[in-house]
Amino acid sequence: MAYFDNDEINKIRSKADIKDIISSYITLEKKGKDYKCICPFHDDHSPSMSISESKQIFKCFVCGTGGNVFTFVEKFENVSFLESVKIVADKIGYNIKQDINLKSVDNFKKEHEIMNIANMFYQNNLNTSSGIAAKKYLTNRKIDEKIINEFQIGLSLDNKDDLYNLLIKKGYDLKTIESIGLINIINDKVCDFFNNRITFPLHDIHGNIVGFSARIYQGEENTSKYINTKETKIYIKGDNLFNYHRAKSPSKKENSLIIVEGQMDAIRVYSNNILNVVALMGTALTQNQINLIKKLNVKVILCLDGDEAGEKATLINGDLLVNAGISVQVIRLSDYKDPDEYIKNKGIEAFKENILKPIDYIDFKMKIEKQRINTNNSEELALYINKIIADINKEKDPILKELALNKISSEYNIGLDILKNKLELINKEEKIAKEVFSPPIKEVKKKKLDSLNIAIRKILYYMLIDSKYIKIYQNKIGYFEDKIYRNIANEIVYYNEKYGKINIADFISYITSNQELYEVVLEIIDTYEENISLEEFEKYILVINQKMDEIKIKKLKEQIKKEMDVNKQKKLLEEIAEIKRGSVINND
Repeated sequence: MAYFDNDEINKIRSKADIKDIISSYITLEKKGKDYKCICPFHDDHSPSMSISESKQIFKCFVCGTGGNVFTFVEKFENVSFLESVKIVADKIGYNIKQDINLKSVDNFKKEHEIMNIANMFYQNNLNTSSGIAAKKYLTNRKIDEKIINEFQIGLSLDNKDDLYNLLIKKGYDLKTIESIGLINIINDKVCDFFNNRITFPLHDIHGNIVGFSARIYQGEENTSKYINTKETKIYIKGDNLFNYHRAKSPSKKENSLIIVEGQMDAIRVYSNNILNVVALMGTALTQNQINLIKKLNVKVILCLDGDEAGEKATLINGDLLVNAGISVQVIRLSDYKDPDEYIKNKGIEAFKENILKPIDYIDFKMKIEKQRINTNNSEELALYINKIIADINKEKDPILKELALNKISSEYNIGLDILKNKLELINKEEKIAKEVFSPPIKEVKKKKLDSLNIAIRKILYYMLIDSKYIKIYQNKIGYFEDKIYRNIANEIVYYNEKYGKINIADFISYITSNQELYEVVLEIIDTYEENISLEEFEKYILVINQKMDEIKIKKLKEQIKKEMDVNKQKKLLEEIAEIKRGSVINND
């Protein structure tokens, strides 16, 4: 298993300002000493995440997500802790000394192994004498060996059960092979799912092969041009975008993501060194796909098919993206149906010129909507303008809003103040409607804690902030009955003794390997206080002592009820009296 020395983790964390790392993903706003932002871990509409630069931690006060810089990257990028350390190190230009393989824990190791074998089997088929016709088809479509190798294009032969037999010989069981969509069982007879088709592997966001898309190449009639792996435990169509695993890093570099309609479009664009491109896996984006795009924190350029269906898909997906707060631009290619045909006939330079001159989605939509109305009809025109203003209201960029309103004002000779007032009215109406009809944001279900648990968590929080509180804990408490709290306190004491100081952000990294303690530590961050004081700490100690005394007295009273010996009862009563006297003295 990959391993980082804790000292090196601390070095990386100390050099990586949490504000800088988080701001590379989402926009931050300065609020006093701290920073605020829209939380990316729930459907947030107002800044509910706080980033403390002094403590180097973040916390969302709605969904409860919190931690240090590594925690944020781990959750945002959906990677393992070790991968998050590597990502942060790369961002700050830190050269990690250890030469280790950083692969996330694979919960579907066997399934991914089978998919890799299937993919190699298909690739090998393409390079045999049985693959000559398929190779010729690909060559005619200007798909050369470089593209074939880059995208691991293969071929399923018309041999019904060759892949199944290979996998069985390698020791994989029928149930697993069937569960990931590589075979069909019909009337107790097993046959390969893909037959006589060119195959394109489909990957999840981490680059694991989770399925295949397969295309006919010999002009069969009455059959689908493409068939895809059915949805399985490792392949959920609505959770993935074709080529996303390759495109996510280049997209961040280019600050844009190009979305095309077909896989061949994405392959054609990518193979011409435009790497920030993905393809839809259906007509309309799903919420999970939109979330993947949103995490990139880049603008989207929609470059869908040039026909009427492509125009409709552009409007559908444009609205979905804008409603999600994503900046959207549009490219409409002329003369040819899709990017694949366009690049093959007009060349990559012509395509690049289009990328450099996209139109803003609101301008595209205004143009399309205008074509559908009779501008000489006042009622239709008013409805059109009202609809466009409602769309403008969804735009987050104030400059684009202003430009769009000016265009309408100039084109239809309507006062800009009237349009702005209408925009403000729509904004108020939508805000009221959201408050009335929308369900409230689901806040994290926090455990209902009694005063003892609250006080213990406060004590632990103070201990994580300053070493002096660790010493007071050792002198005045020294022990928590609850095992989880006791272990966390012991780890804090150990960490402080080992490193000579305590740092909450570093301790989060240190405790990560113990999932049970780690989760409670993240909950303890929820006690986040701007100002801490010795006086408050002493109050929490007093609460703990009082509650512990109450628990002891309660247990002694239960023993008295069960005790039949009068002398022993008397002795238990004396113990209760002694505890009460001690409580009075401590309170004084």
